[in-house]
Amino acid sequence: MSAEQADLAVIGAGAAGLMAERFAAELAPRGSRVALLEGAKEPGRKILISGGGRCNVLPFISEPADFFTESSRHVLRRLLDSWPLPEQRAFFEADLQLPLVLEAESGKLFPEAQQARVVRDALLQSAREAGAALLCPWRVHEVTRESDAFLLSCDDGRTLLASRLILATGGQSVPKTGSDGAGYGFARALGHSTLPLYPALVPLTSQDARLTALSGIALPVLWRARVNGKVVEERERELLITHQGFSGPAVLDASHWITHARAELSVDWGARGREAWTRTLDAASGGGKRSVVGALEQHLPARLAAALVAIAEVAPTTQLAQLDRAHRERLLLTLTDFPLPVSGSRGFAVAEVTGGGIPLGEVNPRTLESRACPGLYLCGEILDAFGRIGGFNFQWAWATGRLAGSAAAASLTERRAETAG
Repeated sequence: MSAEQADLAVIGAGAAGLMAERFAAELAPRGSRVALLEGAKEPGRKILISGGGRCNVLPFISEPADFFTESSRHVLRRLLDSWPLPEQRAFFEADLQLPLVLEAESGKLFPEAQQARVVRDALLQSAREAGAALLCPWRVHEVTRESDAFLLSCDDGRTLLASRLILATGGQSVPKTGSDGAGYGFARALGHSTLPLYPALVPLTSQDARLTALSGIALPVLWRARVNGKVVEERERELLITHQGFSGPAVLDASHWITHARAELSVDWGARGREAWTRTLDAASGGGKRSVVGALEQHLPARLAAALVAIAEVAPTTQLAQLDRAHRERLLLTLTDFPLPVSGSRGFAVAEVTGGGIPLGEVNPRTLESRACPGLYLCGEILDAFGRIGGFNFQWAWATGRLAGSAAAASLTERRAETAG
């Protein structure tokens, strides 16, 4: 069976792949065949489940500190700047005719329809209108370099030969959507290295029954991650206690420090700070008979207040006026710098993104073309970068997908000009 032919192929119809395909098809020379290959039965499955089925398309505000990489932060900023956030929003609202609305409490931008499917469908339609061909399901199981082209082999025996290739295969988080990590193997076969992979934006587990018994409690915290005793990051977000451990935006944002850097994670319950908690405990100066638990319940859920008092080894009936210096200090530390008893994470099965991957130094930051394999481009989650929860990973996918697709199309144009010359 002879191989199908394409001028440019994109592997992976996720957020980055759909954006890469759309711009590649729009900018490629007239008559070029641009093919998008997706192994799952339906393209964009991660888009469909994002944001609880609503798809938080973008954050309202973004800065480089919202992203993590082990590679050069200069390259990270450069790639984000290739398509600034305001221009991305304008693309969705003007080009795709997809109005976005702000959810003020979270800082996320959602489609006005509050349905993820309209985002996926708009991207698919835009790519089709630009002339792209969607091959689905078409699961690639091997990529080899054939002279100046790439031979893609499907698991059913079909083959496709493309002169330019974009890997937008994602990571290996939520594998039920088709993210099986195969792209890392393709990249290694073409000369790349990969940094160790780890689950990020993932719920954490705990075996401490004193806290897991409080499942369902959610409250703001100030979380701190420490590596070798040094605070490496801290943010204020909401934490959710679950029957398995901890989740919510605070824990998801902090989780990579646990899964990758083996950091220690502590929280300030209620994000009130030591001074505010000190004032609360000082309320007994007039000789009042309020209990310690009663004072804490003014600022924390009652069940959590009682549990923290017990953890600090303060008797539940203790009155504020009876709290001695040693118990007072222990309680303040429990309230403001409590080490979360984390036993692990729930892994790639539920992680929102994959950390690690292809180092940013192995791609040209102007084009995302591979430094190891000319004609190969990489974008999205396969690269060593991810953002915190709130639409930042879509921002990364849109920016890098557009850059890879545009650059690959420009390369086809240059090749045609050289051939004509």
